[in-house]
Amino acid sequence: MSSSRQTGVFIYPWDIAESGIEAVMQTLQTARCNTAVVNSSYHQGRFFHPRSKTFRRLPFSGVSFTPEWSKYNRLRPTVHEQVAQAGILAKMKEACKQTGMGFHTWWVGLHNSTLGLAHPDLCVQNIWGDTYTYALCPSQPEVQHYAKALFTDTLEQVKPERILIEATAFLPMKHGEHHEVCLLPLGESLQWLLSLCFCGACTERAESKRIDVGAVRQLVSRLVSQMVEADSLSQVSAEAREIAFLLLEYPELYHYQQSRLEMVDQLWRSLKEIAQSMGTALDGFPSSTPFFVNQSYWEGVSLRKAVATLDRLVPLAYGDSVGDVAYAFHATKLVAPEAALGAAFSLHHSQIQSAVELAARVKTAVDAGAQSITYYNLGLLNNRRLDWIKQANLAVEEWR
Repeated sequence: MSSSRQTGVFIYPWDIAESGIEAVMQTLQTARCNTAVVNSSYHQGRFFHPRSKTFRRLPFSGVSFTPEWSKYNRLRPTVHEQVAQAGILAKMKEACKQTGMGFHTWWVGLHNSTLGLAHPDLCVQNIWGDTYTYALCPSQPEVQHYAKALFTDTLEQVKPERILIEATAFLPMKHGEHHEVCLLPLGESLQWLLSLCFCGACTERAESKRIDVGAVRQLVSRLVSQMVEADSLSQVSAEAREIAFLLLEYPELYHYQQSRLEMVDQLWRSLKEIAQSMGTALDGFPSSTPFFVNQSYWEGVSLRKAVATLDRLVPLAYGDSVGDVAYAFHATKLVAPEAALGAAFSLHHSQIQSAVELAARVKTAVDAGAQSITYYNLGLLNNRRLDWIKQANLAVEEWR
């Protein structure tokens, strides 16, 4: 099923273990997909699987292979033993090879509540001193070592053609934890300010660049307090322009944000060197949260720097309209006109209501130059929505 454009589906390895490789391959082929994008490292959660008629709970963040433990220091991955011992990733890779289907892996880096709860000192810390235990901080040397060790381990053991990285930056303040409660409206600028990390490693890095961290702390603390008290003013249309306004008004805030962008870029360039040395293409999401693509800086990701490092940037085209999809490509090309791009689509009921709607969004991405189309997620879809993928992929073949 070779093709110049990748059409794939994100797949959890435990779904493969449950359904069987032959059944999964048949589902992919029926949906006219030419690539399996199988997860190898993931966070915890609870998932509704309609075709297998079950809720599945992952109680910890973990990897789906047995690590080479000598690579790790203080941070050591937890293993999904059943999947790892069954050799699901290796067997799926072989099945893809036998059928001519592409085999890629999708890799979640620093979104890890299991390690974060065990090592809160290595997590993102906001202006109030709260620790976001789901978010390992990329400025921490131990976290950098872990990310590079796990990335290397994954490439050596899984041996994908391409690896797609997610959550390898600063995760934002909203997470969706169990019973996460907030009664106040949180505007974008308040969310962004509460996503800034002030852990020791981040502040030391900023100070080394001669940024007045004390002034930044004082400023952010004041702004957050004012915004919290302003309450519903966070919902007026002008608030959407507040972040740019603040960055232009306060150079110290701008420079602190730039320090974050540089930290993530440094980590991504390290991962690129590893991938390049192993002959593996490196793809990446601009954010782990389905923001508009020009909000990737919330997580410390510079689109311009990301495009310069990655072999392919894959925007999360999870918006509410065809126009949102078009804008994702437009915004990226403003800073990187020659960027190699893909697109990831969620078939969540709030975003996609029909096969026609999905096909229209996919066509928008293809027309904008998307080299890959990937759908989320095989185990979370019913047969009806899987058929929508088939129809969209058939349309892609016609547009080719």
